[in-house]
Amino acid sequence: MAYKIELHCHNLPVSICAHIEPEAQAAAYIEAGYDTVVLTNHLNAAGLRHLKDATWDEKIDHYLSAYHRMKAAAGDRMTVLLGTEICPDCYSATDFLVFGMTEEFLRAYPDLLQTDVATLSARVREAGMRIYQAHPFRNRMVVVEPKLLHGIEIYNAQRRECSRNDVAALWAERYSLQGIGGSDNHRGFADAVSGILTDLPVTDNATLLKILTEGSYRILYGGEPGEDASRP
Repeated sequence: MAYKIELHCHNLPVSICAHIEPEAQAAAYIEAGYDTVVLTNHLNAAGLRHLKDATWDEKIDHYLSAYHRMKAAAGDRMTVLLGTEICPDCYSATDFLVFGMTEEFLRAYPDLLQTDVATLSARVREAGMRIYQAHPFRNRMVVVEPKLLHGIEIYNAQRRECSRNDVAALWAERYSLQGIGGSDNHRGFADAVSGILTDLPVTDNATLLKILTEGSYRILYGGEPGEDASRP
């Protein structure tokens, strides 16, 4: 039996580019047959703009609210894990997916959005988590030193963006970076199409990190990615 795991999705009210509330998105993934969803809402200055006078802890309370809502909505029908897609201020539109994320890590670094990728990578590694660059060859992305990453997203199924998955796959091979896939879902059922397939159930972050570290998964190719973002 193969277990279906989503590694990249967003919902309201945290990801302001999303178009679906956590409860509806949980229902969509359950309907689509997913066993686990890693919720990777955006953590960036734009998404926290309306909280500019709030403390960092208050901002993290807001950030975690969608995760708690989606987890509660899924109940025992599907596992929901906390991840993040972070965009440090100095990297403009360049995004990094972090897996194994914890509330404690988020609260520990009030300067998280002001760090550079080297500092972010070091902190992530010290915490035993893993860092991947999301859709590294979209327009406006900055190419990152490979040694700072565990891997990159080589299959992004977002149909409204040109992710150039073929180029990402070649880059991953050239620099021995681990490749992952995800739906980059900002909506619902129709966009729940990608991720990874595993032979073991992923019910916690420890298992997810073990599977990613070992590379014991297969990419789930689905959907119709944006123009020039062909399947590798």
